[in-house]
Formats: sequence, structure tokens, C-alpha cells
Amino acid sequence: MGKTHLKVIAALLCLLSLPGCQPRQQQPGLLRVGMAQMPITLDPRYATDAASARVQEFVHRGLIRLDAHFNAVGDLAASWQQDSPLEWRFRLKSGIHFSNGALLQADDVVATMKAVLNPKLASPLAAGFAAIASVTAPNSHEVVIRLKKPDASLLTHLNLGILPASMASAPQRAHHTIGCGPYRLQSWNDSALTLSRADDFNTVQPGAAQPATTQTGATQTSGPVRIRFISVKDPVTRILKLQRGELDFVQNDLPPHLLSYIRAQPQLRMQTRPSTTFTYIGLNMQDRILKDLRVRRALALALDRNKLKKALYADLPELAETVLTPDHWASSPLPRAPFDPTAAAKLLDDAGFPRRADGMRFTITYRTSTDPTRLRIATAIAAMWQRIGVNTAIESLEWGGFYARIKRGDFQLFSLAWVGINDPDIYRWILHSSMWPPKGANRGRYANADVDSWLERAATADTQAERKQLYANIEKQMQRDMVYIPLWYDPVIAVSGPRLSGFKPAANGSLRGLMQATLSPKKMAR
Repeated sequence: MGKTHLKVIAALLCLLSLPGCQPRQQQPGLLRVGMAQMPITLDPRYATDAASARVQEFVHRGLIRLDAHFNAVGDLAASWQQDSPLEWRFRLKSGIHFSNGALLQADDVVATMKAVLNPKLASPLAAGFAAIASVTAPNSHEVVIRLKKPDASLLTHLNLGILPASMASAPQRAHHTIGCGPYRLQSWNDSALTLSRADDFNTVQPGAAQPATTQTGATQTSGPVRIRFISVKDPVTRILKLQRGELDFVQNDLPPHLLSYIRAQPQLRMQTRPSTTFTYIGLNMQDRILKDLRVRRALALALDRNKLKKALYADLPELAETVLTPDHWASSPLPRAPFDPTAAAKLLDDAGFPRRADGMRFTITYRTSTDPTRLRIATAIAAMWQRIGVNTAIESLEWGGFYARIKRGDFQLFSLAWVGINDPDIYRWILHSSMWPPKGANRGRYANADVDSWLERAATADTQAERKQLYANIEKQMQRDMVYIPLWYDPVIAVSGPRLSGFKPAANGSLRGLMQATLSPKKMAR
């Protein structure tokens, strides 16, 4: 264990010994969740940040939700059918109410979707609905969506939370919302956001907690009556608050050097699993050096990814070969990228980059943010590349400046992560030759006519089986051309205090499992 780790643990122990750190009697039925970043908005038309997406799942429901394999299943929609390539018909479940008591109607769905498409309201989600020509309600329980062109990704986007029609047509009110989910917004201030159960009108949906045993919650033993999301930016402080009984749960945003300490605490339970967050190294394929496929392959072969994840992430990440996780319906098995520095050196020789007198072949610039973990990754990778004669100049920038350069394609190499990928159409956004910056996210300026054709066919394919085959072709070609150097899927790390049990982390980082969690009324032992 390094000196930094020891200092962190010493600080934790010191703080725990301060007066006033004894456990407190908890409010029955109240689940307290520590958040590194609080939501920006609970308006489903505008929620794009991770925190907002996580919290609004408790308050809102869409026509569709995605299952564990990212297949579309009904949420507010009881059923749906595709009448033609350009027309979809959805039938709503009956007896669903908003938290204010109003009955969900087809007009509410129509108004919400029209609001997203309304340029005056400037919803950031509008691009996902660009293929829609019209949305209508033939009656109170049916919604018809007509398209301008076939859109195989339509269902994925229909997890959009539905608002009452009167609210959907109004401008955004970030801190005020009404939904038809299991919880309603009770209060929101600078430090905390509180939700309360909304079972007054709706039967509890599958995956939600069961009703409280009493109105007061005095004997509540399972299923939180209220959930309070509390702003605690510092990760050490979040763990301290868990130990002291001031929080019941935290997830992610925990530095690797804290994990061994958390594991050693008997009153805390840490659960991990691979996530859908894909961490990678991006390459500029128009660069004088990197345009040579042999160079890109050499850089990949020189990376000992197992050593990196063990040293930097307590061996928690799962090695990745492409953007979609292996359990996604559109994903196909790919061969594991090996670690072979000898083969890497030969490829560089063959590419016309022999070692000079100083042992180096060339210098490349690796851009990253000032985040300490990202800097550690860059430093470790640079050391591995140096062994094959590649000198790496690390350039770290504050997040805004770094991301602005990456988005416009101003780099040789960089490291980033794709977060929360649900739809395989992400490949069109990052690989199609029409998506070079600033139009899309093909930041490495990759171009392959076959891949373009497969992407266009996949976007309008009639069946999931046809799409899966096309995406298999795309993933294999992407790997052959070394468009990215894949690293791993970041882990989901969930830590529970002694009052909470029954939570299972989800690959996409969703917190919906808290609705199934059990809260014990017991306070922490002294």
C-alpha cells in the first residue's frame, strides 16, 4: 500500500474519532443516497446528465423501457404494432395516473413528444426523434407515430418520460415536475432532493417496492417510503457518512485507492459489476503517423490491459473489445486483443519507424483531462509505449478545454469513455464517414465504404436479426481497422450501509433497484 493510500485511511480514522461522530437514530422508511453531482433537471424533455437520468427514473415512465439485454419492453404501452415501415401504433395500459391524480391519456403522450420536437422549446433530445413526421391520438388509449423514413432505433428512444399535456407544452421548470412513476417530487433545495411514494393512485409496478406497512412508517421494514438524494461531492466524506449512519447508499465516483479501505469495513457492503461505460483510446486516422494501420495495431499490442486494470482499478473492470457490452442483443463475440510487445516492435519496424540512436522511433501527443485517475492511466500507458520506442508527450487540460478539442478532432491520441450506451446506432454516430466533426462524433475521421453501407442498412432494417448481422460486420471491421484501442468496461461500484439490503447494481448504473431494497429500522451499532 502506497503512502497516499495510508494518508487517506489515516484521515478517515482521524475524522471518525472526532466528537459528534456517533450514529444517529434514523427516520423509518427514509433512504439516504449520497450523490457526487446532483441532478440538473427532472424534466424528461431536458435531462441528459447522468444524475438527472438516474433520479428521474423514480418519477417518470415512458412508453417503452429497456430490459437487461437492451430489448424494448412495454412500460406505459400495453402493446404496439408496426402497421407499415412508416407507421407505429401503441396501446396504453389502463388505469395509470400521474402523481397529481390525473389519469394518463394518449394526449399526454402526444403532447410530450411534440414538445421534444418543438424547436422553440429546444429539447436536447430532439435529434433522437428526427425521423418522426407526426404523433396523433385516435382515441384516449392509442398513440400513432408516423415517420418520414424508417427508423430501426425508434423504440429505444421511447423511454422518454411522459408529462401531463398541460406541463409538456410549457417551458422547462427544472425543479418542478409531475410524473406517473412510483415516486413524486416532495422537495428540492441546494443540498438535497427528496422523493416520496406515489402509490395513492397506481398499483405498484414490477420492480418497485411494496407499500409501507403503516401510514406513519413506524413499522416500515421494506421498500423506502421516501428517498433523499444528498449532495456530497467529496468521495472520502461520502464513505465517512456511510460509516456514521448519515447515508445509506452511494454508487460510483469513488477513487480506486479507497476500495480496499471500504472492503475492510465490516458495516459496509460493496458490490461491483461491469458497466456499459466503455473506456478507450481515440486515434486520429488522418494523422501522418497514425494513419498507418500497422502503427495503430502496434500501439494496441504494446498495452498490458490486465496490468493496467489491476494497478489502477483494483482489477474490477472487464476488458472490452468494442463499444457494446457482450450481453447487448446487438453485440457479437470478438477475439481478445493480445499483449505482445515483440510483435508490436516488428510492426513499427515494418511501417518504416526503426529505433533511433536514443532508442525512440517517434513522438506522439496524448491528450487527457486533469482528472487524477485519467492522468494515471495516461502515465502508465506512456511507460508501456516507451518500451517499444514510442515517446509519448502527455498534455492534460481542464475538462472544458480538453473536451472542446476532442469534439472538433484536434488530437493525435486521447482517452475518454462512452457512457450509458443503449442503442447500437451509436456506431453510425462514431463511424460513418458523414459524421466527421463538427457534424458527428467520428472524431478520428474514419472512412470505410463497406461500414457506411452496413450502418445505413442497419438504421432501416426490418428485423432485429438483420440488424444484429449488420452490426456484427461493423464490429469486426472496426476491430480490424483499429478505429479505437479498446480498454475496458468501467465497473459499477455500489456501497451500502447496514440499514440497506436487497439492492443489485445494474450494468447501466440505474438506481431503480433501490425501489426493491429493504430498509432495516435498526440504527448502527456503536
